[in-house]
Amino acid sequence: MIISNIYKRAFNVLSKMPFKLWGLSLLSSLLTILVLVFGVLPIVIVPVIAVLSAGMAAVYLDGFNGKEVYSDQLFKGFKDFWRTAGGMCWKKLWIFIWFLVPIAGPFIAISKYYAYSFTPYILNEEKSVNATAALRKSMQDTNGYKLQMFCAEFIPNLLIYAVMAILALLSKIPFVGILFAVITVIVQLVYTLFAPLFFGLVHAGFYEYAKTPVKSTTYSAPQAPQTPQAQSAPVQTPVQPQTTEQAAPTENDTPKPITCPVCDSVNAPNTHFCYKCGSKLD
Repeated sequence: MIISNIYKRAFNVLSKMPFKLWGLSLLSSLLTILVLVFGVLPIVIVPVIAVLSAGMAAVYLDGFNGKEVYSDQLFKGFKDFWRTAGGMCWKKLWIFIWFLVPIAGPFIAISKYYAYSFTPYILNEEKSVNATAALRKSMQDTNGYKLQMFCAEFIPNLLIYAVMAILALLSKIPFVGILFAVITVIVQLVYTLFAPLFFGLVHAGFYEYAKTPVKSTTYSAPQAPQTPQAQSAPVQTPVQPQTTEQAAPTENDTPKPITCPVCDSVNAPNTHFCYKCGSKLD
């Protein structure tokens, strides 16, 4: 399943470089605060913050792909500032517009949030795509992934909040409640520090999977082995034995008994000596 594979890879990356990712995330947050504090006009503040968020998306994508992450990546979008800022601001503007739709607006805005979520990666990776086209391409690339992205982010957050609510209730128990209160604080601290990093890697993972989808192998039904057709034995014409017909002996050809000239004994035909006296019969 895609979600489980992305979770495993995101956990693996986060376990290898937790403080590096957290440091870059903190740097991005500090820069955002500085822009908000010292920024003069909203027309300057909003684009700069948008470009910084695109830079953090580049950090997450490189981290998910096992590459080294540096602070320079936070400023990647400044090389093409107006295009990156335009695409990111265009994304936020359209989400806000969809949110204003009566009744169904919040639900549509959530759907569009995930539909536009690949925009920063497209702006960073595909330089030939302009600001408005990045949103359209993001909508195309997220087809089939929006629901999975929502579940991958919503369900873990729901579980974490449920656990913290249970711990908060257990902390009301006398005496042992102090232990649960400490556990609640630790869980909240870990969640606050590392949940944004984890879900940032998860979002980057979905973009990577959508960009290079795993090709499913289609298996054809096994065909029954073809039985060789029985070769018909050649029809052999029975060879009739050639019989040599001999002419039946005539009466003249029948051999006659031989009478012995000495003792007058009758001997069989073709006998050369008399069986009685032994005389020669010629």
